[in-house]
Amino acid sequence: MLSTRELRRNVRRAPLARFVRSAYQELRKCQWPTPEQTMRLTALVLAISVLMAIILGLADLGFDRLFEFLTT
Repeated sequence: MLSTRELRRNVRRAPLARFVRSAYQELRKCQWPTPEQTMRLTALVLAISVLMAIILGLADLGFDRLFEFLTT
């Protein structure tokens, strides 16, 4: 016979175990990308990030020069 304390501990752990099991089952249903798709999409994200960094850097430089010209 389990004590009241042990019963409470088991009741508290049951939802966590059920959640983990359910999450694992859902992840098994997912269609994961192939290694080729992963590499291609990673390269795309990196290229867009570099492009945005260049655009924002040039915009920052342009505004810096504009404000420097207007304040002198």
